[in-house]
Amino acid sequence: MTEGVRTGDLRIVRATSLVLVAGAGIRLLAAVVAGFVDWHDSGSYFPAGRVRAFDVLTTFGAAGDGTGVLLAVAAAATVWWLSWRDGSIASSLRASVMWLFGVTAALAAADGIGFGFLYSYESERQTPRLIHTEGFTLAYIVVTVGGLLLLRRLGDAIAAQDSDDLDAFVFAVDRKSGDVRAFLSAGEAKRRMHVYSVEDDEFAFYTDEGTVLAATVVDDRIVLRPTDQQRLGELVESLKEFANRRGITIDDEDADDPTAYAVPIGRWHWLEMWPPWMRPIGMLFRSRR
Repeated sequence: MTEGVRTGDLRIVRATSLVLVAGAGIRLLAAVVAGFVDWHDSGSYFPAGRVRAFDVLTTFGAAGDGTGVLLAVAAAATVWWLSWRDGSIASSLRASVMWLFGVTAALAAADGIGFGFLYSYESERQTPRLIHTEGFTLAYIVVTVGGLLLLRRLGDAIAAQDSDDLDAFVFAVDRKSGDVRAFLSAGEAKRRMHVYSVEDDEFAFYTDEGTVLAATVVDDRIVLRPTDQQRLGELVESLKEFANRRGITIDDEDADDPTAYAVPIGRWHWLEMWPPWMRPIGMLFRSRR
């Protein structure tokens, strides 16, 4: 039950994140293309001088406005949420949102410079407008650069957490249904599994060598600790049964090697968590494994 609820939550947040990233990206692309077209337009209404510079720079900077910043911040919020729950897509989206922040900051600066050229003419009569536009520009740059740095710190924090975990693949086997989830690290398993599933003891956890992992929840965080129990045969049987039931193909010579199941099972779960009509998009954002 908890896995079903969690899957629905992830689908909603993932789709929301993709829509936000796509919308912000389209705005940025449109502004950049329009800016270059305006720059090379010899028949422009503004032929030369500071007014011409204002025209070109503000065309570039059209996407560096409050709407662009808001879209980037909203996308960053969804990525932040996903980073601790679904690392398989969060790393790709995190890089995309960092680019959004960087480009939005650059276009906001262009917009501010453009308006600076315009309002510096007869500046004694344009001072209020100059303060208004440059103040807003500075605020947009602070938010976007700050967001970029925060996402970078988030990536470093996740990498540091993973570096302290077990150096092994982790498999979670549903005690009732026999379904298997596969993770390339203990850190990924802890981020993507739900604490309720662990508290209810719904899954048995193993490393790729068959070591049983004791799963507990401490301060609302999942903790996996190796035990002295070795159940490699039990794990392999669970993997074979799940792969056969779900139509996952494994080479015969690798059928007894748990590591051979990790990527195919992870890919299967990855695509199952997308609405059918979005699965081609899901393949584009799937982490390299």
